[in-house]
Amino acid sequence: MKKIALLILTVLILSACTPKAYTESFDAGKAALQKGDYDQAINKFENALEEKETDEAKNYLHFAQTLQESRTLFNSGNFDAAIYSIKKLLKEKASEKLGGKVTKQANALLKEIQQAKTVSVTMKEKMIKGKTLLEDNQFDQAAAVFKEVAETTNLPDVAEIETMAKDATALLAETTKKKNSAEQEKQQQDETAKKKEEEKQKQEEATKTLTKEQAVDLVKKYLNITSEQNVKVVYDHDADNGDYVIHVYEFVVDNPSTGEGHTVTWGWYGVNKQTKAVYDAMQ
Repeated sequence: MKKIALLILTVLILSACTPKAYTESFDAGKAALQKGDYDQAINKFENALEEKETDEAKNYLHFAQTLQESRTLFNSGNFDAAIYSIKKLLKEKASEKLGGKVTKQANALLKEIQQAKTVSVTMKEKMIKGKTLLEDNQFDQAAAVFKEVAETTNLPDVAEIETMAKDATALLAETTKKKNSAEQEKQQQDETAKKKEEEKQKQEEATKTLTKEQAVDLVKKYLNITSEQNVKVVYDHDADNGDYVIHVYEFVVDNPSTGEGHTVTWGWYGVNKQTKAVYDAMQ
């Protein structure tokens, strides 16, 4: 009975020795730590330790400082160092005494960092792929990749990831610009090639010798002679200047029973082999 009374008395004495300011700061520090407000938690634990040094307050301060350092590493893009720091902290014996709510906050931060690392790695891979496609002038594929990176939602507050998203937006605009430029250049090249081909065909036509059959067709067209008409258009001879001379005549039937008749000449027409010009050879 005396031992119990002595124990109670000791507890009361120790309680009386703990300043109120310590308790208030310590409790405020724990609340801030559970909310993820590490700056506030560190400040409160330091205030508590100024009032009274306890191992518990020191452990909480160490825990908050480590998480704050991990958060700083995380925001700077140093994911591996941040993950290592938190995992190491959670393995410490002192961390096991702090309670589930506090370690839960550490595990939540650890998960957030691991997810951000995955996002970062994926974005980097896509950026490399997009740049490679752009170098190969595969504009549509590159634009699709850059657009996907630029439009990634729920980005963590990490400078490296934010920079990649901005870079992807800039590269998307650059890709679109290069695509338009390449299309315009190709259009100009196609038009130039088409003009060259047309010019080549004109030159070939100009140097190509006109055939007798073509000369006959030109005369028919010149005189508007149709196939229904009983008019003959035939090659006769070459003129002294080398032009074709085409004879145009009509056959008139004198005796329908025998089919005998005579020809009536419409005219003689010359056709220039180079210019394809048709003219009346009798003038």
